[in-house]
Amino acid sequence: MLLHDLCAAFGLPIPTSAPMEISGVAPLGDAAVDQIAALFNGRYSDAGAITRAGVVLVTPGLAHILPEHTLPLICDNAASLWSRIIRHFHPVSAHRQPPIGRHPSAVIDSTAEVHESARIGPLCIIEANAHIGPDAVLHGGVFIGVHAHIGEQVELLPKTVIMDHCRIGERTRIGPGAVIGGPGFGLDAEGPIPHLGRVLIGTDASIGANTCIDRGLVGDTLIGNGAHLDNLVQIGHGAFIGAGAVLCGQVGVAGSARVEPGVVLGGQVGVADHVRIGSGVRVAAQSGVTRDLPQPGDYSGHPAEANRQRLKRLARLKRLTES
Repeated sequence: MLLHDLCAAFGLPIPTSAPMEISGVAPLGDAAVDQIAALFNGRYSDAGAITRAGVVLVTPGLAHILPEHTLPLICDNAASLWSRIIRHFHPVSAHRQPPIGRHPSAVIDSTAEVHESARIGPLCIIEANAHIGPDAVLHGGVFIGVHAHIGEQVELLPKTVIMDHCRIGERTRIGPGAVIGGPGFGLDAEGPIPHLGRVLIGTDASIGANTCIDRGLVGDTLIGNGAHLDNLVQIGHGAFIGAGAVLCGQVGVAGSARVEPGVVLGGQVGVADHVRIGSGVRVAAQSGVTRDLPQPGDYSGHPAEANRQRLKRLARLKRLTES
């Protein structure tokens, strides 16, 4: 599209230069003269100084770094605007969708309800009394268990498993190989305990590849509206993940833990069972949450504590060891 049209669409000042065709987005180091890149973090100044991009979306303090042949599009909210521009050129679902209807190789129980607008890919299995809503997309090899409910415009990428009685809310997207509703890790002296609960996932959520969300023991495991779970996340039986929470890769949340709305857990954070993490809490990567964190703020370490408090303690310890 023309650069002038792109600027008009996103509220950017329209350049006075000759019209330029923009073919798409690219990283600073790989961009060609007909592509747009972004620079909003000083860590990438070296790449910005030698970029071949024809146009760069840039924050005011970094615009001077760009070479003369590159046209800067200066804006204060470059990071959020960059995300919108990426979505403009590349819609969220990059995986080619199967056509509307049922692939001949799909195995669908006669009692299942599959909306006529749904897309059922090859080798999908849909068991008895399952419900597949309007405009739902099931890519190849998806398994849907007995009485499972898949809401409108849900997208399940290849080899996703939705076990019996689980419910997936509207517009939720689940990555390849994720398992929703497997049995929880409940044991006693006689071995594994039957898990009778479900997994209920709200609307507009996203679940990453190979993430596992276990069904509850007798109650349900709950994932709130707009929650975002990265790849390889483990959610234990009966846990609660609130609306808008963000869990980065390899986070582990033990059974019956409660992660309130808006919490952010960095990569490889571990959360002990029955712990409550309050809204507004952000936990740094590789931290261990072993007790309740009810107050909003930044936490780190193992056991996790207020980040500012931990850094002060480490500074005092360093001075003692260097004296």
